[in-house]
Amino acid sequence: MLKSLWVIRWSLVLICLVSAATPPPLRAQTSAETALWNAVKDSKDAEDYKGYLDKYPDGIYAPLAKRRVTQYSAHPSEPDSAPAIASSTQVQAAPKSSASAPVTMTECEGTNNCATWTFLGKQGTGQWPSGETASLTVEHFDADSVVIHRADSTGPSAGLTADYRGTRKGDRIAGEFTVLRSGANPVTANWYATIGQSQHALPRLMHGCIRCEPGYGGTFVWENDHYTNVAAPEGIHEILTVESFTRESVILHMTRTGRYSGTDVMRGQISPQGNTIVNGVLKDGRTFHMAWGDAIDTVPGTRVADPVVVARPVVCYGWFFTVVCE
Repeated sequence: MLKSLWVIRWSLVLICLVSAATPPPLRAQTSAETALWNAVKDSKDAEDYKGYLDKYPDGIYAPLAKRRVTQYSAHPSEPDSAPAIASSTQVQAAPKSSASAPVTMTECEGTNNCATWTFLGKQGTGQWPSGETASLTVEHFDADSVVIHRADSTGPSAGLTADYRGTRKGDRIAGEFTVLRSGANPVTANWYATIGQSQHALPRLMHGCIRCEPGYGGTFVWENDHYTNVAAPEGIHEILTVESFTRESVILHMTRTGRYSGTDVMRGQISPQGNTIVNGVLKDGRTFHMAWGDAIDTVPGTRVADPVVVARPVVCYGWFFTVVCE
């Protein structure tokens, strides 16, 4: 009988020792964490890895992220940001110049008839104080000359088309435009314009929040020409498309599908430091804030996508003639 008790006791001791020696299972990996890591893993910018660590300080890839923060902080490379929206190669190959395509222009025909023209690559929109809106197409744009086609499809000028040709000197343009309207003779007049600020490079990773309250934030990753909120709740898909991203004017279009579907327009400006969106307002008046780079951790209320699961190791100790494990 005593021999049997000793056998049982030492069997329990061996089982507990094996259990204690077995490493605890790794922290559960989430789909949101994987998506975020896949978005930054090829970056050479330390700030992208800091953004991952800010979200997942004990994540699966945290050790590698910390090494890359050290590596790229010590040996910074060219900024690994998303490409600016508009470039000269998207508009017209200009052998004489590497000038960027316009992003915004203030266009005037006479002294009291000025419009705001906003472009996204080749395509743009013109808006006049009278309420007229026109579609614009950049047909040529370099350091010397400009050709822009206008077509009005709605409003009092519906059916009107015009070709604007001008000579460029720096950020100023001057020339003539010809208006064509069905059933009327062509009309030619003078126009001039001032080119707005150039496009700001799009960050690959941003943290953002609406009203900056818990549950209203997210992590937005640039992929396939738009931003995706990789920290959105399960059952919700949220993307941001970019209309304008300059220091003077940021315009983002939000589209949400799933449990809470809908659209919204987000407007603001880029801060002088170039790492946050300030004065952010949605069309219903709610405020928002977004940050990237070394300011990415300044966004309050950012959603934590999934809970962190940590396995506890097994601990065994002797208790009279047996062993207790917990």
